Amino acid sequence: MNRAKDDYNKGLSERLIEKDGKHSAFAPAYSSFAENSLATAGILYNLSKDASKRSVMKVEDSYNGYMWVVVSAYFSMFYMASALLARKGIKVGRIDTHKHVKSAFLHVYIANHFLENALGIDYIEAKELAEDLMAERENRSKYQYNVGNKALEADAGLSLKRARNFFEKTRQMFL
Repeated sequence: MNRAKDDYNKGLSERLIEKDGKHSAFAPAYSSFAENSLATAGILYNLSKDASKRSVMKVEDSYNGYMWVVVSAYFSMFYMASALLARKGIKVGRIDTHKHVKSAFLHVYIANHFLENALGIDYIEAKELAEDLMAERENRSKYQYNVGNKALEADAGLSLKRARNFFEKTRQMFL
């Protein structure tokens, strides 16, 4: 967590992370992006698993959208983390965006125990949510940027499960 704090503070000093109350206006948009990304992941997962759905939609039977399930699941988590940061008036710039969202989320919501206190969960569960976010960031890179790696149904299913859990738990902060 010390590294997250250092990265967060460095991002602030380099103006790659901005803290200003006006940024809270972005929270609903990011939350909507998260929800749509999660829905997309679910649709692609179901389409990839179900030949009859592919047939109805006139999609080739060989269609495998599992890589896009992993990508969409990660983006659901990324956007929800961005929404939570926006609620605190924090906005990440365009350089190293994913790194800075991760660092800011870890520092603001996990290391400072804000997530566990706000949701009434224990530190272990809050830390697991953060670990899932980091794992999905790695999975997204593994499948999206390494052409030889082909996402499997099990990988996509785990990504979707993690994203649904992350979304369901963290969206409580918007209710």
